[in-house]
Amino acid sequence: MTWLDRLNTFFGIVGFVITVVTLVKVQSVHRAQAEERALLRRLYGTDSLARHLRSAATFLRQGSENDARALAEELVRLCGQIEGISRALDSMNRTRGGAGRQELQLVERGYYTPAFLSRAVNDAQYKVDFLIYRNLQFTNVDLLESMELAAKRGVHIRILGLSSTADDSVLEQASMVLPWPQAPAPTLRRQLAESEERIRSIVAGWSEQARLRFEYRGYVVSPNVHFVRMDGLVRQGFIGTLAPAQPSRLEDRGYMELPVRSEPGATLARHFDQLWMHSASTTVAGG
Repeated sequence: MTWLDRLNTFFGIVGFVITVVTLVKVQSVHRAQAEERALLRRLYGTDSLARHLRSAATFLRQGSENDARALAEELVRLCGQIEGISRALDSMNRTRGGAGRQELQLVERGYYTPAFLSRAVNDAQYKVDFLIYRNLQFTNVDLLESMELAAKRGVHIRILGLSSTADDSVLEQASMVLPWPQAPAPTLRRQLAESEERIRSIVAGWSEQARLRFEYRGYVVSPNVHFVRMDGLVRQGFIGTLAPAQPSRLEDRGYMELPVRSEPGATLARHFDQLWMHSASTTVAGG
């Protein structure tokens, strides 16, 4: 082996060692950041403070005095701000730690489950849009309460669902692609109308501040896509095929995550915005 070969080998080993040391230091920084945030939360008691505020708000809401109920709304708003700041800090760290990941992420399970919907609402920092077929899941009281809290902390929420006023042909097409429980067009129309009325009545009880940041519209065209847009991220899943071709369990449906800045994400975002404008005359609640 010549002296030049030995020199190349030496520099190769040095480069490898530097790479390993750099990776170790990066991981150490990420761990230190996570530990620092956890320590700050314990020192300032933000998690327990949010829980106490929410408990106090629940107690005040039980009273009949207007001042008490107004104070409850203010406590809920403060609680939402505390939780929103904590989520924003975590999100910033995830963004820094995952800057080099691929544009498209595949998730094998959990599309449009209750946990999926709650996470989209609770993690949103400024905007979340839902494009759905059937609106039954959105009548859930806990989910609507999470939406109210998100709206109070500044998140704009828009929902587009199949309208109960759509033509029979549209509902018949929807009934072919909807997962269990399947329903013929007349039954689907009744289900949609009942869910719209429930959402409308619950949202009507929100504060004006929350209602201004929430809107639900019904669309009357044939459904052909289904997704969630949360801030700069789109999550689109396994819906749109014939119902028998879909996984039998809701939890088994996979989905993909892609940034809105990507061309597929931008196309889906434009689809939502155009359908939103097209559905302005069929607003159900909020706005």
